This record gives sequence, C-alpha cells and structure tokens, in this order.
Amino acid sequence: MIQTAMAGGLPRDSAGVADCSARAGFQGLRVLASRLAVALGLATAPVAPAFAQIVPTQQAAPRAGDDDDAPLRAVAGLPGLGGFPGRGLSLTASMLGRYESNLGRRQPADDGYRLRPQLEGAYGLGLGRQGLYIEGSVARDIFLNTDRLGDRDRYAVGAGLAYQLSRCTGQAGASWRRSLQFLTDALDFGGFQQERTGFGLTASCRLGGALSVQGSVIRQLVETERGAGGALDFNSWAYSAGLGFGNAGLGNFSLTGSITDSEMPGRLVITPTGFQEDGLKQRSVRLGYQRAIGSRINVALGVSYINSAPILEETLVIVDDVIQIVPREGFEGLGYDVAVDLMISPRLSIDLTAGRNTFVNPVVGSQFTLADTYAAAVRYRLNDRYGVALGISRRNNSFRGGFVSDVQPFVRISDKIDRIFGQFSANLGRRIHLTLDVTHNRRRSNPAIANFTSTGAGLNLSYNFGRGR
Repeated sequence: MIQTAMAGGLPRDSAGVADCSARAGFQGLRVLASRLAVALGLATAPVAPAFAQIVPTQQAAPRAGDDDDAPLRAVAGLPGLGGFPGRGLSLTASMLGRYESNLGRRQPADDGYRLRPQLEGAYGLGLGRQGLYIEGSVARDIFLNTDRLGDRDRYAVGAGLAYQLSRCTGQAGASWRRSLQFLTDALDFGGFQQERTGFGLTASCRLGGALSVQGSVIRQLVETERGAGGALDFNSWAYSAGLGFGNAGLGNFSLTGSITDSEMPGRLVITPTGFQEDGLKQRSVRLGYQRAIGSRINVALGVSYINSAPILEETLVIVDDVIQIVPREGFEGLGYDVAVDLMISPRLSIDLTAGRNTFVNPVVGSQFTLADTYAAAVRYRLNDRYGVALGISRRNNSFRGGFVSDVQPFVRISDKIDRIFGQFSANLGRRIHLTLDVTHNRRRSNPAIANFTSTGAGLNLSYNFGRGR
C-alpha cells in the first residue's frame, strides 16, 4: 500500500524506528524465516497481493500510525501473525492518540480525535529446534468530536510454529482478527468492521550449498460486518513454489510461480445455467534477484508475468439484491518490484521502493486492484535513544470489475493517493517507547466524489512490562 510502503518489517500495529519490545532467543529461527519470506515473496497483509510483491530487505523502515495499511515490502511470516517472539512472555500496553483534519477521510471534511488503548501479548516456547508461540491483542477505537464514526472493540489472536527439520525450515500457523477498517483505500474509512481468518504453511529446503526449493499454501477468509449482502466478502487459496540459487558473492536468484483462486460468495453471477458465485483466477511467474553490495547497499529486484482474470465471463451480477452490469476486465502483463536500501552513514539511511502488482482488495467495490507504487523514506538516528524520519509516497490504483454495494454506493474507477509524513521516535529507558508523527494524505479519484485531503498529528506511547529470556 502507498501509505505503508515504508512499513516493511514492523509487525502488528506498532510504529516507529525502534522496536520497543524486548525480543530474545531463537534469533536463528527468525533469520531463517526472514530468508524464507524473501524467497517466497510472502506478505503479512490481511489480503496479500497475489503477484509482483516487493521482497524485503533485512532492516525495518519507519511508518506513521494513522492507518492500518499493510507494508508494501513483504515481511517474514504468515498473514496475521507476528512470528516467533522468543522464549517467555512479552506484554505491551499502548495508547495511540490522533487528531485529524478529516477524521473519516471523506467529503465534507469532519475533524476530530481518535484514541486507541491496546494491550497485546505473546508467549514463546522453545521445543528443541522448534519455536511454538501464541499471541493476541485487545483494543478499542474511540472517536471524539464526531458523529460519523462509532466506537468499536478490536480483537486478534493467533498461534504458530517455527520449525527446523534437517535441511528444511518453515512456519505453520493460524490467526483470527476483527476490527474497524482504517485502510486508506476504503471509501468509508473507519466506518465498518471486517473479520479475517487465515492459516497456512511455508517451507524452504536446502538441496546443496547454493540451491534451495520453497513452497507455501495459505488460506484466507474475509467477511465484512456491515450490510446483508456481503458484497466485499471473499475467500481464497494461494499456492506458491520456487527455486533459489546463489551465494554471498554472486547474490541470490529466485524463480517463483504463484496461483491464487478467490471466491466472492456475496456476488452472484447470472449464467445460462443459473446463479454462480463470482471469483477471480490469478497466476504469476516471478524472476527475482537480491544482493548486498558491501555493507552500505542492499538491492532486491523482481520482474513478473501477471495474469488476473474473472472465472466467469457473464456481466450480470446480483450485489446486495441489486442486478447490475459488472465489466469483466482482466489484466495480463508485466509487473515489477524494486527495493533499495542505502546506508549513507552509521546514522543516515535512505529506503527506496517501487512496484506494480495486482491484488484482491476487500474494502473496495471491485474484483481486483492494479497498483503502481513509488515511495522513499529518509531516517536519521540522533543517538542510541532518539531518531527522526521523513517519507513520501504515491500509489496509482486502477480498479477492475467495479460494482455498487451497500458499503460503496458508486463505482470507483481509479485513485491517486499521495502521502507525506515526518516522525520522531524515542526509547525512554528499556520499557517505554514514544512516537510523534505528522502526516498529510491526499486522494484524487475518478469519480471525484471519493476525493479527500487530511492532515493529522499523533502520539503513540507504549510500555513493555513483559518478561523475555
């Protein structure tokens, strides 16, 4: 996503340059999991882009805390899970407070305040070379000075296993979460809930000193808790398999194939043989390359062939009990991904990201989104405790197969979303972490009724009182 193009590497809803949680133990498993994600192109987004995904580098990048957008660069792990936290118990209490000049990101603008008290925890258990963990969080979104948005609770729970068996490593796990949707693509920002369930398995096996094979199977279910028709609901199976080859001097090459089949149970297509559920077939092949150039430059590149097409050709679709004509536009062409990290000095670094991909978007009334993204972030570490960051990004969305629903009363064709943010981050001792940020977001849409501009400022304060070892 454009708003989180700089967000790779930060799990859950935390923000900032430094991670305030005290994570310890099983670092080997975490490194292996990260390498696995590089090879597979997995993402922790609730709905992972199907193709042309940005592969990650090893360093986390800054992000502001004004939305729940998923990182553009893939992060090690399975959707909805933060990964093995180390042995022992970790608990974090946090309070996010924000003022926005356009709280609901719509027209007309309505300023207001958003608060989110949150408690999250994780427990990791070491079993020989395996790591078993459970994690969860409970929070509440509270709105002040506005009548448009209503307070709601948010919940998340998940469990996973990071395993290492002979030459193979991987992860298995499942997660469930329910929350209001603060995704920038959403027309009704913060105005409706979604429930997300996911589970999956990944594996990477070494065949020799330079050759490896990888694979994954991931199941996701998304249900929108507003309206009777479930127009934005979808279920998907995603499969990937690939080969990796390389070494430290040559760099790492990968060839990965992906298949994603999605069903839209809330959209019934009228066919000559009766009603059938709508759906989407997505296929891709990606050639990737990653290399560290000295100690200051890390480059990850990829080019993909992408084919996204509806499973049915008929254009008469029943959505929320209304018959409408839905165009059957697919996409067949090239995608790409570029991620470059430059360490100018021990204190100063620059992160550059660009890419084109297609993905099922569960908050937009369309079959899928074709997105072109460009982003850059600069961060400067003042000392061991304080840091600052600046970021700018743009995403161009083209919505394919648009329709009208209870959640979205008009067809959206395209968006241009621009974002600028500045951030100050501080570790106040071992357990207290503070982040201040200022953000400016602008969306220019076709149709123009979806335009918005919003400027905001936020404070996120967290305290870790868990125990790790």
